[in-house]
Amino acid sequence: MLWVAVQAVLFLVYGYALVATPSADWGVLRWLGAPLILGGALLAVPALIAHGRKLTPLPEPNRALGLKTTGVYASIRHPMYTGLLLLTFGLAALFQKPWGIALSGALTVFFNLKAREEERRLRQCYPDYIDYQRMTGRFLPRWRR
Repeated sequence: MLWVAVQAVLFLVYGYALVATPSADWGVLRWLGAPLILGGALLAVPALIAHGRKLTPLPEPNRALGLKTTGVYASIRHPMYTGLLLLTFGLAALFQKPWGIALSGALTVFFNLKAREEERRLRQCYPDYIDYQRMTGRFLPRWRR
């Protein structure tokens, strides 16, 4: 439950930063946020659909769901985390919020730690997870030679 509590606090503080902190003036750089938001949605939405009603914020594998290795999971082990991070960086850039960028960085550290814990549990639950790890990247696709 600690994972869920920390995640909730980080997202609440991030939301506050988007609404209540001063904006900067990044000129046209702010529009880099739009493709980040689009990319985030293109990763997060299919991952959400793949989990359906079995989605949980806990880093505990759901045996009823099974190991997902197709669709967006074919090249990225944590597309939902990647999508959320792209969305947070994208929104912070679009609204020109320096505190939003800083908190997106904090979320990146958090999701990296949470993904490591989740992967430890997935290796225990699914023996073939180790092979899946070797073939895919955690947050970005692994480039094969």
